[in-house]
Amino acid sequence: MTQMIGSTGREGFPVETSPDPVEPVNPMADDQLTFGQRLRQARLLAGYSQSELEDRSGIPKARLSRYENGHVLPSLGTLQKLSAALEVSEATLLGDQRAILEGFFSVLYERGVRVGSVEEGIRLAHAVADLVSSVQVEAAEAVAPPTLGEGNGSAP
Repeated sequence: MTQMIGSTGREGFPVETSPDPVEPVNPMADDQLTFGQRLRQARLLAGYSQSELEDRSGIPKARLSRYENGHVLPSLGTLQKLSAALEVSEATLLGDQRAILEGFFSVLYERGVRVGSVEEGIRLAHAVADLVSSVQVEAAEAVAPPTLGEGNGSAP
């Protein structure tokens, strides 16, 4: 469950509270988050305060707060500025499933794996799917109870 910074005051306006109890998490981890929640998580993950993000993006802190609290959504131009300042994709901030693929391929790229064609991508996808299936089968076998007669040489 995501812990949020800030709460709503008596008049319904956001009240900023200390960010200390919040642990930044990967903004791609939960596709149920709002844009503002993903923006806040990306900012915290980058280690920026709203003031620091204002300096990096040129977007006023008051407007950043309104985005994070879900009062308004940014224009496409502002979304581009935010993603550039936070060094994340626009898809990540929007919660698009492409962000998962970007993360997957970023790891491959960092580890020196290059996919040069659609055919190579398809072969890689099949290899990953086979590996996942194999791991799932091994895990299921590891927790499966022994069948009757197994291990003692007697038939059922």
